[in-house]
Amino acid sequence: MSIIWKKTIIICAHYLHDRAAVKGCWVSILWVLLLTGSTAFAVPDLDLGVLKKNTQIFERIVGEILAQTFPNPFALTGQAEGSYVQGYGVVVSFHLNINRSRIRTPFGEIPARTEGPRSNAEQLNMLREAMIRCLADYGTAFKQLEAEDRISINAHVEDRNELDATKKTTIVVISTSKQDLDLLTTEKISFEQFEDRIRVLQY
Repeated sequence: MSIIWKKTIIICAHYLHDRAAVKGCWVSILWVLLLTGSTAFAVPDLDLGVLKKNTQIFERIVGEILAQTFPNPFALTGQAEGSYVQGYGVVVSFHLNINRSRIRTPFGEIPARTEGPRSNAEQLNMLREAMIRCLADYGTAFKQLEAEDRISINAHVEDRNELDATKKTTIVVISTSKQDLDLLTTEKISFEQFEDRIRVLQY
């Protein structure tokens, strides 16, 4: 908060009993917003058109990797979708069904083609490994981001065999900083070091 803004608030608080003075303070506040708003709420010097294209490319890459990792055609319920969040970076989200042993069709339910039964924990581990490698290999597509910005992959994983609604969905958040991606790309850190710096939240 700027010094001008702080002083304006203090003056307004002092004259709360005077209706005319309060009205004048509101005018002052509007002037402060006009003078500072352009910098307080400005988007960094980004070409949002290019950033949108890069995000769309990354979305497709995430979708292809998920299709390879989870070959069930109904595992991914929709396309991965990303957006730029000012002050944070890029967030890409998707919804994934696991343990879908049967598929609904117009002719009834049929068994899904799977490579074999895997536990919930095994499939979540496969997802984490695949998305960490995805960030390492393709996260540098977002060249416009600042070093402190982050790229996050958020997965809502639904276990179709789980009957308890409170345990049915697991949320997995995997994120890295643009700085760590640049260090990996320039070989200043190894993949193992990069992996150690990845933030993973699962709940």
